[in-house]
Amino acid sequence: MSWACTPSTRARWGVDRSTSSPSEATLTYTEFLLATAATGTVGLVCAAMTPCMRLYAHLGQSLAIEGVAADSSYESWVTAYADPAFGILADQLEALLDAHATDTPAVRAAYGRAMRLELAFFDAAYSLTPRQPR
Repeated sequence: MSWACTPSTRARWGVDRSTSSPSEATLTYTEFLLATAATGTVGLVCAAMTPCMRLYAHLGQSLAIEGVAADSSYESWVTAYADPAFGILADQLEALLDAHATDTPAVRAAYGRAMRLELAFFDAAYSLTPRQPR
């Protein structure tokens, strides 16, 4: 669960930010995105953001097909990311990536790092010894 989610989601899930902290995987990922946004080109920022957007659109759509109980803690998450409008945003980000990034080692590195950080983020929820992001 994202530590930085909305106040209503934190309240629904019983997350108190004064007594909790983000996981190392979350911190590593958000620090990567912030550093890329602060110092990178538009194309590099798109490369860093695209894997997350595409993955969340895919997960939302896939989970919606399976069906999520209305009383599930994840119902609003699935609904948000299954929304066709979110899929359109992911498509637009990919179009920006194509328009503003060239196939350079830096762009490949940012995209690849984002993919590995996504894996570490999800792995942290299931693993007793979370994978260390690279």
